[in-house]
Amino acid sequence: MTNRKGERMKRMIGVTLACLMASCVLAQSWAKKDKEPEKTKGWIDNFEQAKKEAAAFKQPIFAFFTGSDWCGWCIRLRKEALDTKAFEKFAADNLILFEADFPRGKKLSEKVKRQNSELAAQYGVRGYPTVYLLDAEGKQLGTTGYQEGGAEAYVKHLKELLDAAGVKTEDKPAAGKALSAYDKMKAGKDAKTEPPAEKK
Repeated sequence: MTNRKGERMKRMIGVTLACLMASCVLAQSWAKKDKEPEKTKGWIDNFEQAKKEAAAFKQPIFAFFTGSDWCGWCIRLRKEALDTKAFEKFAADNLILFEADFPRGKKLSEKVKRQNSELAAQYGVRGYPTVYLLDAEGKQLGTTGYQEGGAEAYVKHLKELLDAAGVKTEDKPAAGKALSAYDKMKAGKDAKTEPPAEKK
């Protein structure tokens, strides 16, 4: 009799523990689903990921086809516009940055090489740099390449292309309004890098 009661108790404890563990796993999966998606900071080299982020954030993809280590015009575009604060701010608020690189010296994974070649063929890339503005499904909204005039002129040019495609862009808010995505990222960085106040 005592053995049977002991076995029943063990079974009940086992079932109870299994139920508790299952509810913990479910609670964690719900918490993950409810968590807001995070936008990648900087450039993405996975096109499917870029499309997912474009859908999640309702922002177009800036698809940059480049020869990063040999194409002079690509290097100039990077230096004069894409690697500037003005472009970074505009991109953080308005674009998903995707790079399809075709380097001569730099190593890429076979998967990325294959993806980039397929995309170049799909979009009919004939030279570098080529930039496509795409929606979350990969449909073209506009195309461009190198433009003279620096970062401000390039951002203005992109705004015009997006506007022509019916895509509204976000500017830095006026005083009293919510911070833009770029300003939030910058505020987070500044808070981390600011040295602690000296104690008197």
